[in-house]
Amino acid sequence: MTNFTKRPLRVLLAKLGMDTHTVGVTVIGHALREAGMEVIFTGLKQTPEMVCAAAVQEDVDVVGISTLSAGHTRSLPKLARLLREAGGGDKLLVAGGVIPEEDKPLLEEAGVDRIFTMGSDTRDIVAYLESWWAQRLAEDAA
Repeated sequence: MTNFTKRPLRVLLAKLGMDTHTVGVTVIGHALREAGMEVIFTGLKQTPEMVCAAAVQEDVDVVGISTLSAGHTRSLPKLARLLREAGGGDKLLVAGGVIPEEDKPLLEEAGVDRIFTMGSDTRDIVAYLESWWAQRLAEDAA
């Protein structure tokens, strides 16, 4: 059994496809680090397969995808499926950026646990991840 309390929450941040806008993911990365989380950024132009492989290899707890382009309706469900198939279905999958409200049900049904849209407060994102982590720690201790 993994003792989660001996290490910080590990978060993998990634950008899928040809989206090269990094301001959002950079801001989120700084906020998560300041909150004491370990953050790994995969870099740009990642495929769902590359992100899944990195998440499994790095043994992260959370996979966070920042998106600005419209490819999220194809790439995020594929990433969720790949994570489940690779045994990473216990990882929290979150997405943020420019995601239209009408796309949320499709993404949530596909396995995206939480979607943070433009203008989300970084404190809310940190609080959500901390709450999820605390629940996981409690489950591990039980």
